[in-house]
Parts: sequence; structure tokens; C-alpha cells
Amino acid sequence: MKSTKIFMRFIPVAVLLTSSGAFAVKVTTGKDFDLNISVLLQARAVASWDGDSPYGPPPRATNTSAPDGSVDTDFYMRRMRLIVSGAAYQHWVYYLMLDEPNFGSHGNYTTSTLFVQDVHIGYEFVPGTALEGGFLYMPLTHLALNSSSSTSSLEKGTAILFYNNARGLRETGVHFRGLFLDNKIFFRGGLFNGLHGLQGAATDPGGANPSPSTTVNPGGRPLVAGMARYNFIGYESGYSFPALYYDGKSRVSVGVGAQFQTKGSNTPITTVNPATGARTTANTAVNDFVAYAFDIFADLALPDDQELSIQTDINRFDWGYGSDKTGWGSATEVGYRFGQIEPQVNGYWFNSESKQANYFKIAGGVNYFFIKHQSRIGIEFWHIKQNVAWDGSSYLHQVLVQYQASF
Repeated sequence: MKSTKIFMRFIPVAVLLTSSGAFAVKVTTGKDFDLNISVLLQARAVASWDGDSPYGPPPRATNTSAPDGSVDTDFYMRRMRLIVSGAAYQHWVYYLMLDEPNFGSHGNYTTSTLFVQDVHIGYEFVPGTALEGGFLYMPLTHLALNSSSSTSSLEKGTAILFYNNARGLRETGVHFRGLFLDNKIFFRGGLFNGLHGLQGAATDPGGANPSPSTTVNPGGRPLVAGMARYNFIGYESGYSFPALYYDGKSRVSVGVGAQFQTKGSNTPITTVNPATGARTTANTAVNDFVAYAFDIFADLALPDDQELSIQTDINRFDWGYGSDKTGWGSATEVGYRFGQIEPQVNGYWFNSESKQANYFKIAGGVNYFFIKHQSRIGIEFWHIKQNVAWDGSSYLHQVLVQYQASF
């Protein structure tokens, strides 16, 4: 009898965990106010080996093998997000996201990283066309606007997007986004803080009276950022873009984007001591910050519940001559879904002008969708170097398993 009672209590819990909208909360008050509350959870297990010594001084990738050189394991919550969004008085929209990333990584439960990941309010003229202000995604490429819960890869390839003052690819500012010419053209552009005001001289960081010629953005000018896309098939108009839509509709587009801020770069350059291998990074000059990019995106809905998704971009970041963050980069993600199974490959590359902060990743795996992106599990293998001097550094290898619940 006791076991029967326990089983009966388990049934509604199981139903809730498998229901696509079980925990989503929506409150509607007439036609004037909508409130939506949702959650994103990503539980991850990682096995890492090879890479460079965790003790240094050689440069190393983000993670390495265990201290004794064996396989290192880690179990943690990659993302825990609470999202509040809605609309008011027909045209006003609002959005707030709280995030606690990498909770419990390597057994660390005491250091909280909870922060505001995204927050904005806006006026939506018609669906998909809005003027918004707050802590916003920066426009540049389709990759730059990807939703973390709706990509084929377990980790989107934004590690090579070197904005000058962003957190989580967001900055404080105002932008306009909208569709034009019968939904053929999508434009998104705005003004953002970037590096702003007197933030210390490059040659005398934090100096009491830095010279305007050696001060980042002495005129306090905003950063200008924008992206334009041409839609060959279908269109996209949201605040963020999936890489895999899973909705039976096809979309194909190409885009160009750019960012610019006068004297918006503090030009970080890394030097290496030839005797010890120790790396030292210092800001050596002030330059204009410039970024520009080209990208292609295609998500093709095919017969028999199949789908092909391709996303690739080419980026150029200019932080000044010889900077660690000046160089060319590219990221690609390809997935082919048949039914609930999707094999996928992804990767990125960045050639740093200083040769001290290069990036290379090639990865591949398979996803299984229980309920589209709302309940899915994926496994992926990584072959990666990240933010290292290319010569003398070793590839890190990882196997990741991640379960995602979004409701």
C-alpha cells in the first residue's frame, strides 16, 4: 500500500516534467497587460583531458585535465535562468532575464554569479518592429543574436566575438529593429555605451589626470552598431534568433553588420617572457574600435519531419595594431534533424594579430529532442585551443553531455 501511494504521487510529477508548458506561467488582465514567467535549465557533465598544465606558466585553454594529468570530470548547471516578459497596453513590451551560469562547476557552490543577463522595455509599432532600450543584445551577425536554448551546438560559437565592453554579448543602449520591403529586409541598429568616458590612460591606468590623447573615449561618444539582412526565403523578426527553429517553416538569409566607437579600444597586447613563459597583458595605446562581419543562415524544413540548419559567419575585429583581439575569425554550425534525432558539427577559428590569443575549435555530436527545444539531451566532443599562444600550446579534448529543460 505504501509503495502504491508513492507511485501515485510520482505520476503527476512525471506528467509535469514531460509537459511542454507545465511550469510556464501566463497572467492576462483584459487587453491591457500580459505577464509570462519561464525557466531555462541546462545540466551539464564534462570530461576533460590533455590541454596544458594547470600550473603554468604555459598558456592554456579554459579547462584542462586533472592536476595529476588524468581525465578531469565536472558536473554543474551550465545555465539557470528565470525570464519575465510580457506586453502592456497593446504596444509596450518588456523583458527581464536573471541568470546563474556555471553553478557548481568544480564543486564551487559558495560563489554566486547571479546577475541580470538581459533587461529591456520597448514600444512595438507592429509585431516584429520595435524601439527598445535597456541592457540589449548587440547587433552584428545571426550568431550574435542566437538564443542559447535554441542552437544545435551545446555552446554557441560566440567566444570569438570581441566586443569592447559587453557582458554576455549585451550592452546598455537603445536600438530599433524591424522588417521592410514586404519582409525582405531586416534591419537592427542602435547606440550603446561601449567604453565610455574617462576610464584611465593607457599608459597610466587610473591616473588622476590622464591626457585626452591616451584616454579611452575622451569625448564620451557612444558605440554605433547595426545589422542588415536580406531574406531569400521566409523571415525572422524577433529579439533573438534560433539556429534551429523546429517549426516546419524554411528561412534563408544573408547579413552584414558593423560596430564602431571613436577611441573605443584600449588595445590589449600580451607579451611572453622567453625565459619563464609567463604572459603579461597590458593596455598599450588607444585606438578606434571597429568590427564588421558577413554571415549566411539557412534553416530548411524538409519532408518527413526533417530539417537542415546551416549558420556561418566571418568577422573582423580591429582593436589596434598588434592587439590580442585584432584579427579575423569565423564560426560555423551545421545540423541535420530527422525526427527527434539531430547529428551536428560546429566550430570556430580566430587568428589573433598578436599571436598570443588564438582560438580554434572543432566539435561534433548528436541531439535527441524529447519535446523540441523544451526537453532535449545532447552529447558533444570538443577539440579546442582557446585564448592561447598557438605555438607551444596543446589541444584540450572534452566530452560534454547536457540535458535542457525550457518551460
